[in-house]
Amino acid sequence: MIQLPESISTLDNNSLQNIPQQEGQRFLRFFLTPEVDGLLPLAELQQVINLSLENILPVPQMAKMILGVINWQGKATWIVDLANLWGACHWCQREPIPDAGMAIVVPWKDETIGLLIEQVKTIEIYNPQHCLPISEGMFSEELRSLARGYSVNSQGKTWIVLDIPSIMQAIA
Repeated sequence: MIQLPESISTLDNNSLQNIPQQEGQRFLRFFLTPEVDGLLPLAELQQVINLSLENILPVPQMAKMILGVINWQGKATWIVDLANLWGACHWCQREPIPDAGMAIVVPWKDETIGLLIEQVKTIEIYNPQHCLPISEGMFSEELRSLARGYSVNSQGKTWIVLDIPSIMQAIA
C-alpha cells in the first residue's frame, strides 16, 4: 500500500504517474461504505480535486445523480453523486449534509465527468486478475452493474473494482 502525504489536496495525472510502480496496476482506493472501498484504475483518471458543494452549479431537470456542473480548468464538468448512482442515499439527503467531498475527474468522449466521493484513502497496487465475479445478492444490482468484480484484502476489507465505461453508461 502506498500512503499519500496528508498535504496533498489534489492529485493530477502527472503526480499520479510519479508514484513508484510495483507488480500489478495502480488503483485509487476510496470510501464507498463503512464496509466497502472502491477501486478505480489510475491510468483512466485525470485528477482528484477537493470540492465544496457551494462550487457546484445546479442544472434543472437533470437526473437525480447529477448534482450540477463546475468550472474545471476552463471546462464545464458534470458532477455525479457516485454513491447515489449505485443506490446509496443522495449526497444532499444525508444527515448531516456534507458540505465538501472529493471529485475524481474522468475524461469521457468529449467531456469530463467528476465522480463525487467522500474521501480518497490511498493508492493501491492491485492485480485485476485477482478480481472475483460478484454473485447475485452480494451487493445491490446497481453496484453490481458498475463493477468489474470484487476482492477481499488481507485485513478482510472488501474492495469493489469499478468499471468507468459501465459508470458512464449508467449516467447516460
